[in-house]
Amino acid sequence: MPTPSGASIRSQLTRMNLIVVIVSIVLSTAGTLYFTLKSSQESLDNTLLNSAALLSRMDLLQETLEGTASTQELAEFLDAATHQTRDIDLILVGDLQSNLLYAPSHDLVGTAYSGNAQDDALAGAAPYTSDETGPMGSEHSAYAPIRNDQGEVIGFLIVGVYFRSMAKLTLHTVLTLSVVGLAAVVVGSTLALRLSRRIKHSLMGYEPDAFVHRFHQREDIMDALEEGIMAIDRDKKLIFLNTAAAEMFSLNREEVLGQPLSQFYPRSTLDRILRTGKPEYNVSITSLKHVRVLADRLPLYEDGKLNGAVSIFRNRTELTRMADDLTGVRHMVDAMRAYTHEFLNKLHVILGLLQIGEPEKAQQYIMDTTQIHREAVNRIMNQLHEPSVAALLVGKTSRANELGIRLTLDRESSLQEDSDWLPPDAYVTILGNLIENAIEVLNQSRSTNKEIFVSIRENADSLLLCVEDTGPGIPAVLRRTMFQRGTSTKGRNRGTGLSLVQGVVDAYHGEIRVESESGVGTSFFISFCREELPADKE
Repeated sequence: MPTPSGASIRSQLTRMNLIVVIVSIVLSTAGTLYFTLKSSQESLDNTLLNSAALLSRMDLLQETLEGTASTQELAEFLDAATHQTRDIDLILVGDLQSNLLYAPSHDLVGTAYSGNAQDDALAGAAPYTSDETGPMGSEHSAYAPIRNDQGEVIGFLIVGVYFRSMAKLTLHTVLTLSVVGLAAVVVGSTLALRLSRRIKHSLMGYEPDAFVHRFHQREDIMDALEEGIMAIDRDKKLIFLNTAAAEMFSLNREEVLGQPLSQFYPRSTLDRILRTGKPEYNVSITSLKHVRVLADRLPLYEDGKLNGAVSIFRNRTELTRMADDLTGVRHMVDAMRAYTHEFLNKLHVILGLLQIGEPEKAQQYIMDTTQIHREAVNRIMNQLHEPSVAALLVGKTSRANELGIRLTLDRESSLQEDSDWLPPDAYVTILGNLIENAIEVLNQSRSTNKEIFVSIRENADSLLLCVEDTGPGIPAVLRRTMFQRGTSTKGRNRGTGLSLVQGVVDAYHGEIRVESESGVGTSFFISFCREELPADKE
């Protein structure tokens, strides 16, 4: 897997481990040596002083100095004592003239001790320690006076260890710490290797630098998207917000990241996904008054557990405006086409009346026809201020008139421009398909009473759309499946109108109620209530 230039995490951790271990070994060795040698020195001094004090009181030393015991007996005794005691390298016994009566090297017996540290012992001082270079090399020794029964000093005793023995002890300590340090390096390197593998596994096989690089790349990509993205964790706290979403909702990313969703966006219902665990698609967000946004909400799972939710916002303001314009134009074209057909038919009637010599009737027909159409169009335009819906009703009215069907808009109907209940294309889909179905049914009916009634009731808390006809009614066998795609009595490749209506109603959380009676007619009631629209809370 490609990684940027630089050391891998394995080499970094190994190098860091070596540095830490080496520094630790140096510091621990220095500290341990200091305290070990200090403790050993104190222990050695106590051993030497105690040994010197104890040996100086032995009768054999006193007797040898007084001449009542032979130096041979003294040598045998002290040789055995030296060999049996590991902490003592040498024992020297001398008289008042510093002549040695005993030394580990018997060749030195009878020679004068070359040091000066014994002077205090000969002067009767209590046992003490001193460093000195004697006849057998450098040493650290304890000095004690030897007294007779009257308490007079008759000689001195030296109990000591060579410096080379102390050096061996120091070397042994250093080697021991070095072995421990080497073991620590091996263990640390093994742990560093395992840690590096675990870190790389958690980073999906990437080195940290490569992972950070890719993370920033993906953040830049997310920020470059036109779609807004907002994500929350299981505690309903914001964990991600890209630039587009921040601009849509006028939020400062640095301030809101990590904050509860209800604190900075109380109208959002994104946290509902944490309760249901079900995705929601194409939810219209009407809390944004100046932009038209659709949202897809998806649950986020981690190891099979619901761990958060993400919402993807698509700004459809321009697209919706273009669709509204195109929809209005299309229905105006339909209306003009219907007017053209109807106008030709009326011209034929007027021409016929003139040809049969009835100019007065032709004049009255023209006036009556003009008045009827003017009143119908004016009423629709005055009651419905949404251009697309008004154009739809005008066009459908003209088409119905051509087929001998009377289409009437309820006088109590009203619809504001830029209605916040539904976008214009949703109104057109619902009303257009229901009215067209009614026209087709009535056109095939042999009944003489062919009427369609349309009602649009809009207020602050609810919206009701109603389309009624005087057709033959819906067969009972079709009532349960009539909203399914392909269900129709008009032949193959039909049956999409009601399924489209159902889709729009479901998307905006409305309800459909159908009443149909054979030989009487059919009524479709579609209602929306404010508390049932999640878009108002998004």
